[in-house]
Amino acid sequence: MEAMVRDGLRWLEGIEDGTLGTGDLYNLSQKMDPVLIHLIIKYLRKKYPSIKPEAAAVMARLVDLTSNYPEIVKHMKEAESDPVSEWFADTYNFGEFYSKPQEMLELIVEKLES
Repeated sequence: MEAMVRDGLRWLEGIEDGTLGTGDLYNLSQKMDPVLIHLIIKYLRKKYPSIKPEAAAVMARLVDLTSNYPEIVKHMKEAESDPVSEWFADTYNFGEFYSKPQEMLELIVEKLES
C-alpha cells in the first residue's frame, strides 16, 4: 500500500508542481492503477478550474501528458466506471483533500486493495 500511495503522491505532485517531466510521469503511471490515475486527474481538474491563474500550468502539463501518451486517456475512461471510482465520487468531495492529498490517496489505495 505504501508504495502505491507514494507513487500516486509523486505523480500528483509531479503534475501539480511541475517536478516531473512528461516521460517520467508516463513511466510512473505504468506502475499505477488506472483508477488512481483517473481520480488524481479528476482531483486536479477540480482543484484547478480554468478561472484560477495557477490552473494554466497544471492543465498544460496534463494536456502535454495525455497528448503524448493517449493510452493514459484510454485507461482513465475505463476507470471512470470502476466501482472504486464511483464509491469515491459518491462518498467524498475532492475539496476535502486539497490540503491533504496523501490522505485521499490512502483512502483510494485502501479501497483498491480491499
